[in-house]
Amino acid sequence: MSKVKLQALLTEQLALEDPLFKLEKIGNKWAGSVISRSFRGKSDRQRQKMMRDVVDAELGADSVQKVGTLLAYTPEEWDPDLTAKAG
Repeated sequence: MSKVKLQALLTEQLALEDPLFKLEKIGNKWAGSVISRSFRGKSDRQRQKMMRDVVDAELGADSVQKVGTLLAYTPEEWDPDLTAKAG
């Protein structure tokens, strides 16, 4: 799976609002952070399940070999200064 395909898959399947991806290749796996307003109001567990369900549905048994840990953040969690600048 390419980085572009993973980003498009998550963006489309989760209907992410203005996503920002900070992904890197670690060995054979993509891992990193996904930042979007769409994660507001969701627990860490819900966010992880959302992303893992999409990846698992696309890749099946190969998912754990191609995509590692993906962490989900809202823009404010990613950059706390955004809240200060907005206020």
